Amino acid sequence: MYVRNHMIKLKDLVSLNPEENVKDALKKINSKDFLSLPVISENKILGILMKEAIYRKYFEEDFTSKEDFLTNCKVKDIYNKDLKIINESEPIEEASYLLNNRRTPFLAVIDDKGNFVGILTHAAIFKAFSEIFGLEIGQRLVIHMFDIPGQLARLTDILKKENINIMNLTLLDTKVMGIIKVVLRVDTANIEELVLKLEKEGFKIGEFGE
Repeated sequence: MYVRNHMIKLKDLVSLNPEENVKDALKKINSKDFLSLPVISENKILGILMKEAIYRKYFEEDFTSKEDFLTNCKVKDIYNKDLKIINESEPIEEASYLLNNRRTPFLAVIDDKGNFVGILTHAAIFKAFSEIFGLEIGQRLVIHMFDIPGQLARLTDILKKENINIMNLTLLDTKVMGIIKVVLRVDTANIEELVLKLEKEGFKIGEFGE
């Protein structure tokens, strides 16, 4: 899964112009309860304006009145130019790492020619990983097994013989030496029967169900 599949495209963005005043900027930010918006001029992203930055500017600067601040202070006077950028061809895992470690509300996305094409948000990352883990489909099955060659193949062979399709499979570290956790989403109407068969084959079932 790649960034391009989950980003908000440039044409669909709610954005700010650097020449807009704070009053108009706040209207856009509050219109859909945004916490921040990209600042864009001529299809180029310049930075990010966060709602809290507007309030901080008001209390830190010496404006004659609230209306003076809202009318005369512009987006270009406040926005943050420290952009975090990612290529649209990067895997979603890399984007998740950047968002988590760089404390930014979104990543600016560029294509191979360096053109700004959209943004990737935290919400998009959460949705992407929900799809990866198949949280909305199939039956969930958690199996603890020894981390030795052939164990996973033995498990998948059993599922194949039972004509059960694996919709998703993830390996997780249990932090216990020699033991791994296998989390599957399988297409079966009778998860209890499958659990019994796997237990008879020596597999330790942790959890199962939707």
